[in-house]
Amino acid sequence: MRKISVLLMSVFLPCFLAGQTDTLRLGLQEAVNRAIERNLMQKVSVLEIEKKEAKIKEYMAALYPSVQFAGTYTRNIKKPVIFMPEGSPFGPTLTIGSDNAYNGSVSFSLPLFSMNIYESLKLGRTDKQLSEEKERENRINLASTVKTTYYNLLLLKQTEEVYYRSYENAKQNLANIENMNQQGVVSDYDVIRARVQVDNIYPGLLQVKNTYANLMNVFRIMLDIPLEQAVELDPAVLLNVDVEAMPKIETNWLSANPTIRQLETSRRLYGIQESMVKASNLPMLLAVGNYTYQTQANNFDFGDYKWVNSSAVGLQLSIPIFKGFAMRHQLNQARLNIKQLEYQEEYTRQNLSSQAVNALDAMQTAASKVKAAENNVALAQKGYRIAQTRYNTGQATLLELNDADNALMQARLNLIQARFDFLSALTDYEKLTGKDF
Repeated sequence: MRKISVLLMSVFLPCFLAGQTDTLRLGLQEAVNRAIERNLMQKVSVLEIEKKEAKIKEYMAALYPSVQFAGTYTRNIKKPVIFMPEGSPFGPTLTIGSDNAYNGSVSFSLPLFSMNIYESLKLGRTDKQLSEEKERENRINLASTVKTTYYNLLLLKQTEEVYYRSYENAKQNLANIENMNQQGVVSDYDVIRARVQVDNIYPGLLQVKNTYANLMNVFRIMLDIPLEQAVELDPAVLLNVDVEAMPKIETNWLSANPTIRQLETSRRLYGIQESMVKASNLPMLLAVGNYTYQTQANNFDFGDYKWVNSSAVGLQLSIPIFKGFAMRHQLNQARLNIKQLEYQEEYTRQNLSSQAVNALDAMQTAASKVKAAENNVALAQKGYRIAQTRYNTGQATLLELNDADNALMQARLNLIQARFDFLSALTDYEKLTGKDF
């Protein structure tokens, strides 16, 4: 029997262990790095930059020679004629050509001067810079979202811990009161109140657990983690908040803001578009060439055909003279676009400055709340111990004990909420200042 048991364990135990998933432990920075590396929407932003790089190469292709081959075969059902002058010995018309005509040609063109091509290259490079700024903004926003979600998960986990400790205190009080009731020290009413206290805390504990599980699934998707993978976060990120480390607003912080940088790049983009409109009114010089190989015959004896070739090279100059005032209206549109961006940039700068001040104020407020909450937790713990001792010695009512327990739970909740508020405001400030997480 023992050999059979050992055999069964050797067969099924490896399968059971293979089905278990190791816990993935993620620090805050590790979570941010994983999201930036593996988030699918972030990959979309990176591919957009590659598309713009390919567009630049497309613009550059216009600077290289353009070579084209063309081949034709013509069957003359009725041959063409030319009209002869009156009195010509050949009659009024002269038939030309043969039944079959073959023509092959190679032509090329090379731009020697075309300002529009050079401006197009500038446009492509600036457009790529705009995509890079957008990718940077997406990266910063993603990192900010990951950090905020990370803090929320820690907040829920610590809230669950507070509820659990309060729940355990309530159960311990219930057991103590039931024991005292059996000894006739306290009334049945106290037993009922103690049981109600336990039942009132338990639904809140379940709700927090359910909310944590739902948010954790969102967090897994954000970081491309399998839903069945167990994840453990670092509680020290929330518990060991240094509220004394307050950032200061730098004089040039707006230059790192991704929104401002995109507006500045867009303004340069419209400036290049204005230059392109002006360049379209400049002359364009091309080098052109052609090589032709052709023959004609009335039969299909290819071996007897006589082929002739011709070639030519030259310059082609194109000078725009009048376009119906289209350029004037295009220039006006480009200048209006630039003016719009200038107003939008000024408004954004004012708005961001206000948001930065608000974020710093929120951090200072949260830091003050953290210090006050830490003192309140210490006082609430002391008050709960005193109320518990007073109740056990008959000097206090159950109502006082429950009030002390509720006060302790609320003080702990206020403390972790204040820490969360500080970290959230700090994340908002770092996002505004364009800090690359």
